[in-house]
Amino acid sequence: MTVPDLGKEATALAFRDPQPGDRFTEMFAFWLYVIGRDGERVATLEANPPCTLPEDGQLRWQSLSEFRERFAYRTIPGYWVRFVDSGNNVAGWLK
Repeated sequence: MTVPDLGKEATALAFRDPQPGDRFTEMFAFWLYVIGRDGERVATLEANPPCTLPEDGQLRWQSLSEFRERFAYRTIPGYWVRFVDSGNNVAGWLK
């Protein structure tokens, strides 16, 4: 019997409908926050540690499909970043 990886399920759900305040990471060596959503467009703030957010983050606007493609594995299902949590206060980060 295999145990489901709830991290993969949570990540897949978060990529289906990214919302401001969602946070993702890649081995805690890369941070990705969703800081805005305008229909099919997603704004993210991204940084590599050591960093202070939002000051050190790089702002990116992308379509929803571009957002998913940027973080998807190319040859297997899934994403190379993992969903950490939601509800982070990102108010004022999108300027």
